[in-house]
Amino acid sequence: MYQTLLNDPKKAVKFALLMLSLGLLVLSCGTAWRGALAPLPHLQGVDGDFIHGFSIGLGLTLEICAVVILARIRHSLQKS
Repeated sequence: MYQTLLNDPKKAVKFALLMLSLGLLVLSCGTAWRGALAPLPHLQGVDGDFIHGFSIGLGLTLEICAVVILARIRHSLQKS
């Protein structure tokens, strides 16, 4: 899939921007809903730290992958 995205820059840019926005969405929802998710019975702990940490990690991972794809596309376009 990664090679397909590199061969078609238009699709790759759309995919990278989608990943970037999903990463921001997951990050903001995980931060904003921290108090709302903590009272669930199976998430009891210290204020839902697992869900909060998981959402931050997933959001940052999506954002970093999007930036890497965009940088790779820019580099390949500059070479040609």
